[in-house]
Amino acid sequence: MTKRLNEMRVSEAKRSEIGNMHEVKYDDELEKVANSMTGNCEFKNGDYTLVNATDLSSFLEKMDLDLLYIFGSSFAGAVYHPLQTKIACVELAAACTNRGVDERGFCLIGPQSSHPTENDSKKGPLGSHCDHGLADNGLCKAAPKSGSSSQLNFLIFAVIAAFVMIFY
Repeated sequence: MTKRLNEMRVSEAKRSEIGNMHEVKYDDELEKVANSMTGNCEFKNGDYTLVNATDLSSFLEKMDLDLLYIFGSSFAGAVYHPLQTKIACVELAAACTNRGVDERGFCLIGPQSSHPTENDSKKGPLGSHCDHGLADNGLCKAAPKSGSSSQLNFLIFAVIAAFVMIFY
């Protein structure tokens, strides 16, 4: 699903000249958040947008821009927000009809939870405004997760401390 979604994002970035459209990757942490919502049909707000998995699948299968108008502006905003970088999808044991979600479940797309603004989009050719380099498909790479650099710093510190203890 992420490959098709990124293909659509590449196409939209080229069509609308969005130079900072980011690649979306499957995110295990976001999947944990999604799984925490599957039991009671109470979908919490957070740094993501919830989209119906059936709608997303239909959209990606047909690659039909007219479906954006049918599914609504929050769907379009989630799918084409240039700063979205992660996605996670879960199935449901039973439909949440009061929330418009069937058994195929839903996807969370993040980290943006609001419609894109003019400030979110930078005009230019695909990949021309990427702060963290280009992915293979030409989209922008996401910033590294904040926890990973602090973990790396700790690891470096531990190695240096071990050398100091060994050689003194």
